[in-house]
Amino acid sequence: MWQRVFAAVLLAMAAGSSLSQVEAQSITGSPAEQLDGRVYVLRGDLGIFFSTGMDYLAAELNSRGLTAGVYNWENWIALADDAIARYRAAPDRTRILLVGHSRGGDGLIAMAWRLHSAHVPVALAVAFDPTRVVGKVPPNVERFINLYQSTNSLGGGAARPSRAFHGEYATVNLAERYEMTHITIDKMLALYHAVIPKFLEAVSFGSPPREAGVPIEYRVPQGARIEVWDSGMHIRAGAGDTPETVAERYGVPIWVVAQLNKLVLDEPIGSAKDLVVPRMVFAPTTASLPKTPVASADQGIRR
Repeated sequence: MWQRVFAAVLLAMAAGSSLSQVEAQSITGSPAEQLDGRVYVLRGDLGIFFSTGMDYLAAELNSRGLTAGVYNWENWIALADDAIARYRAAPDRTRILLVGHSRGGDGLIAMAWRLHSAHVPVALAVAFDPTRVVGKVPPNVERFINLYQSTNSLGGGAARPSRAFHGEYATVNLAERYEMTHITIDKMLALYHAVIPKFLEAVSFGSPPREAGVPIEYRVPQGARIEVWDSGMHIRAGAGDTPETVAERYGVPIWVVAQLNKLVLDEPIGSAKDLVVPRMVFAPTTASLPKTPVASADQGIRR
């Protein structure tokens, strides 16, 4: 508990403000039961100043029963070797998870490839605006999420799947979210709310139970709620379907149906046309979701 409070206080002091009671309750929620998951959290360059959101995220994951440590991205080789040793000591109950901001996003990809060479699976990897030199996602990663802004000169990287990748993949372009920048994207409450449940799912439920989904890339429109799906799935349009009817049927926003399938919003789709709609691998659980709605989820813990 004290680590979480200490991290929040440090971030609030850096921001010159504090979290509101509503924000603190909603992002904290209830601790989960003890989970056997090891999370390697990687800061970017000068991350002790510019990747402070990674410290807060690690504290939140620790409060829910995972074991999360925060490291400088340059140490990825030693961290990979540590993860390999931990996995080999208890392969049946150890889940390795990775998350990083900026160069930390680059480092987690490099780390994942080293784990791949040692035949160690990565349950989940989440990159916050990696740089444009970021590598491709290796096939040992079960779920990969890239949160980035294509307009960022410091970041702006989207790690694409490698040829042999067959896991869940989603790249979320937040270029139209002007309240974010490269040095604040790791501190956005809306993104914490989207990814924290996925870390709990990856440890609690094991490997994704279904066939791998369709890799998806989408751009969140300005003013729209930030949605972070795991992948997509193939469907077939019926007679009289429009983007709106498909969106209603699958419970997703109309804009993402139109984007993923290059459709015009108010025009009929045509029967028997193959489409892709986004999906979640697991249904959210009450243990993983915030207890109280956030007053303004687009706000962040600002420096």
